[in-house]
Amino acid sequence: MRKVTFIFAVTTMALWAGAASAHMLWINLTDSRAHPPGHIMTSLGFGHTLPFDDFLAGPQGTIQIGKYQIVAPDMRTDDLGLPDATYHAPRESPIKCNVTKGDLGLRKVTLAEGTKKGTYQVLAETVPMFFTQYIDTKGKERMAAKPIDAIKDLSSVLAAVKHQSIAKAFFAIGEWTEPKPAGCDLEIIPLTDMSDIHAGDMVEFMVTFRGKPVNTDSKNIRYLTCASNTFGGPDGFHLGAMVMNGKAGFRIPTSGQWVANIFYSETVADNPELANLKDKCSMVYTAATAFFNVRP
Repeated sequence: MRKVTFIFAVTTMALWAGAASAHMLWINLTDSRAHPPGHIMTSLGFGHTLPFDDFLAGPQGTIQIGKYQIVAPDMRTDDLGLPDATYHAPRESPIKCNVTKGDLGLRKVTLAEGTKKGTYQVLAETVPMFFTQYIDTKGKERMAAKPIDAIKDLSSVLAAVKHQSIAKAFFAIGEWTEPKPAGCDLEIIPLTDMSDIHAGDMVEFMVTFRGKPVNTDSKNIRYLTCASNTFGGPDGFHLGAMVMNGKAGFRIPTSGQWVANIFYSETVADNPELANLKDKCSMVYTAATAFFNVRP
């Protein structure tokens, strides 16, 4: 039971969460056209509750962002600049609370008259991280944010995981065009015009892993979930759809901010594609999200 608990809690274990459900990484995106030609505001969300829940840096460690960029319809990219990963200790406030400052990658992208029409993607990826639960040479149970082969006082391994999170959001200029894969290991790609979604509409996604459609079979049940701060929120309720032949869809019940999410697991043993990880971990977990706004 100890190993099972670790696997389900692995992304919270080192990401300063107490619950068994894992933290998500997502992108918040606001499209403002009040003053032509308009601008986009984008930032990173982390935790459980949209639009913001926690910082990427905390007392137990830091989630490093390795990529934060905007992808044009023709697949040209521009880096948005990585957020500052410095951890700032809380200061005690005179109103009897603690105040912590941090950076979640707030960026403003101002459009121009010559900006190419079509669908743009905002993309963020974490640097892959390793977590190992083990028994040390003195018989004590320990946990470390390291791969197996980097632990010197190792006696036996209870569980060892590699984890990476990928987040996307989309916006259209002039017209919605079908977004192309950005080359991420795990991608959620909308098959619906996400620039004009209303409460009650169906939305459909294509989910791919290393370029191939994700599928549910007798060995693995793959679910895409969808959550919002207007539907369930911190109570944990969410929509769920089984991924079949790469596709999954939802009828969205409420307006507001929504994020689709999927976790994809792989076992290292007997997997030739993961042979280079056999001395580092036993499981690989990849997470992906896709953020979108729904109108009334």
